[in-house]
Amino acid sequence: MYMKRFSIFLITVALIAGMVGCGEVAPPTRYNLTMAVTPGGSGTATDLTGASPYAAGTSVNMEAVAAAGYHFVNWSAPAGTFGSATAATTTLTMPGQNVTVTANFLPVYNLTMVANPVGEGTATDLTDASPYTAGTGVSIEAVANPGYHFVNWTAPAGTFGNATAAQTTLVMPTQNVTVTANFAIDLYFQTDAWVFLKGPATLPPEERDPCVSLGTTTNIVVGSVRVDLPDGRSVIVPASTDVFRAEVDGTTVLHFSICEPRMPIAGGEYVFTALDAAGEPIPGVRNTDIWVGVEPPDPPTNVRAELTKDGILVSWDESPTIPGSFEPAAEPQLGFYKLDIGRFGAWELIYEANGISASSYLIPKDKADLIQGKDYGLSLGEMEDGTYSIACGLHSVAPQGSLGEGMEYYSSDPAQNIVFTIQNGEITIE
Repeated sequence: MYMKRFSIFLITVALIAGMVGCGEVAPPTRYNLTMAVTPGGSGTATDLTGASPYAAGTSVNMEAVAAAGYHFVNWSAPAGTFGSATAATTTLTMPGQNVTVTANFLPVYNLTMVANPVGEGTATDLTDASPYTAGTGVSIEAVANPGYHFVNWTAPAGTFGNATAAQTTLVMPTQNVTVTANFAIDLYFQTDAWVFLKGPATLPPEERDPCVSLGTTTNIVVGSVRVDLPDGRSVIVPASTDVFRAEVDGTTVLHFSICEPRMPIAGGEYVFTALDAAGEPIPGVRNTDIWVGVEPPDPPTNVRAELTKDGILVSWDESPTIPGSFEPAAEPQLGFYKLDIGRFGAWELIYEANGISASSYLIPKDKADLIQGKDYGLSLGEMEDGTYSIACGLHSVAPQGSLGEGMEYYSSDPAQNIVFTIQNGEITIE
């Protein structure tokens, strides 16, 4: 009986001990999280949750911040799972071990784009994400302004996909770099051999003081121009004093002109060659013009002038048209009327209006009223006191498609010139 009771006691004690043991749960193992960066000093890596050590499976918020001159690349760790290994702010699912998480950074370099010459084009980083890590492929583009063309790209470092293509790529070097888009001026070498005729239409051309004008306009540095004439002679044409037209399509130009007193040879070839300061030919700067010898036009008649509040309105009777050569009102325009102003008795061209299609034109008083591409030189309000002469003439052209395409004749009658004076800013037409 005693033994039976003792056994029951032991069983009861065991059950109670078991019940007490089932009520106690052992604490989970926790693991240390260490944050690091590479290379040293390239940025910071921060445990935003800030509660290390962590149990396995815990989601930990973390953030990488790059130092100046560096760019975050990715996270790395020997264990654990990142929400996004390439996002600067992300999460780590804690592994069942102590772990060091590293924020990896790379140095970045600034890309600067410039144009040369300044203002003659644009250089653009199309990727538009500077600064870049070394080895990044960057899309770039060069666009030339009117009158210029793109030549090539240059840089002290880095590799271009194609250095002569306006749109290309640059592989970023391991340094800050300035990339230059280089532009060059479009060659403008316009030449023409045409005839001045001065006198009334009642006279034959050979009696109208004819001369062959050998004219050149260029936008490059030229010392002089040599013209080889159809009769085997050559003449050297110096720079003209007619320099008031300083630009053509926004480009600075030089003018060369001379007048040979004679009627030209119809079908004659005039070869223009640009010479440098030493008188040597400039390679590739050479033009040929042929004077066709179409019908000479009659000069404007009944030229008259009227002073208005805005300037001097010059009118004239229309000259007879010449099909294919002088049709100023046609579309496209063939030939045109022209007004020139120079000092009376000592001709110096100080104003010109060309490309006129109608039989009247206003010479403006104010500079602001000068028409771009049509008026050249000084407005009336800019002219000094003195006596001036207005010449009204016309240009005919060679047939389109001919070897002599360009101006063919200039025809005017000096007896039709208008004289006016300026005194203390007041204009008087004589």
